[in-house]
Amino acid sequence: MPVVNNSEVAASIDLNLLRTFVEVFRAGNLTAAAESLRVSQPAVSHALRRLRAHFDDPLFVRTGSGVRPTRRAHDLYAEISGPMSHLLASTEDGTRFDPDTSHRRFRIALTDLGEARLLPRILVATGAAGSGISIEVVTLDIDTVTRDIVSGDIDAAITSSPVSGPVDQEVLFQDRYGCLVPSDLDDDDGRIRVEDLRRLPEARVGASAGHRAITDAVTTIGAGVLSPVAHVEVTRFTALPWIVAHCGFVAIVPVDAFRTLTVPTGAKLLELPFPSPTTSVHLVSHQDAGAATATAWFLDTIRSTLAA
Repeated sequence: MPVVNNSEVAASIDLNLLRTFVEVFRAGNLTAAAESLRVSQPAVSHALRRLRAHFDDPLFVRTGSGVRPTRRAHDLYAEISGPMSHLLASTEDGTRFDPDTSHRRFRIALTDLGEARLLPRILVATGAAGSGISIEVVTLDIDTVTRDIVSGDIDAAITSSPVSGPVDQEVLFQDRYGCLVPSDLDDDDGRIRVEDLRRLPEARVGASAGHRAITDAVTTIGAGVLSPVAHVEVTRFTALPWIVAHCGFVAIVPVDAFRTLTVPTGAKLLELPFPSPTTSVHLVSHQDAGAATATAWFLDTIRSTLAA
C-alpha cells in the first residue's frame, strides 16, 4: 500500500474532515469524537462518508464498543496526526488565548500512578470541569514519548525517567522509593528487614511505564538483595498493592505517591533497609512549546500546580 503524502492530502481535502478523522481515530467512538469536536454525531458520520469516498477505504469498522481503524486508517493517522496537531495549535495560538472561552483539547501522557495522584490536581488547576477546555490522557510509553511529543501527537508527558531526543524536560519534584509488604510482616522500626526483602518474591512495574529508576535501584543499591529479574512484572502501579496484599509479594514503589493513595487491607508501606534511591519526576514537552500560547499556558499550569 502506498504511503500517504500528508502535504498532498492537505491540499486536496477539507482540513475539517481530517480533524474529524483524527478525533475518531483517537476516541475509537463516534459519539465521543462528536463531543470532543462539539458537533452532532450525524455531522461526524457525514464527514466519515466523505473521507471514505475520498480514500476509497472504509477507514473504520464498527465493533461492539465503537469503531476500529483499518490498516489504511493507521497509515493515514501516522502521516497527518502530528501536522494536524501543530496546525490546530497554531490556529488558536495565533490569537490571544483565553482559558475561560477556549475549547482547546490538550493531550498528556501519564502512568496510572500519574492519573491517580497528579491528574486530579491538573484538572482542578486548568478548570477543566467548568470551562470548554478538555484533557485527554494517553498511557505513557517511555520508548515512544519523544516521538509523540515531537510529532505533536501529545502536548506533554510526566515521567520519572529522563528521555532522550529533541524535547524539553524539566524536574517538577523529587520522590524516593520504599517497599510495599504484607501487613502481617514484622518490620524493623518501620523498615523491611534485609532477609525478608531477599526472601520474599517481588512484583515490579516494567521499565516502559517510565520508572526505570526502580530497576537502577535494584541493580545498584539493592544489588545482592533484590533479584535482577522480578518474580512478576506488571504494567500498572495500581496493581501492586493488591498483589502484595493477596499473594505475599513485596514491591518497590515511590513513597510519596503511595502515601497519598489508599493501600488495601493486607499491605503496608515500609522504608527500605538501605539508603532510599530518589527519582526526579520530569515534565516533557516540545522544544517550541513556549511559542504556542495555549500550550505554554497548559505547561505553566502544570508547573505551578505540581512543582515542589
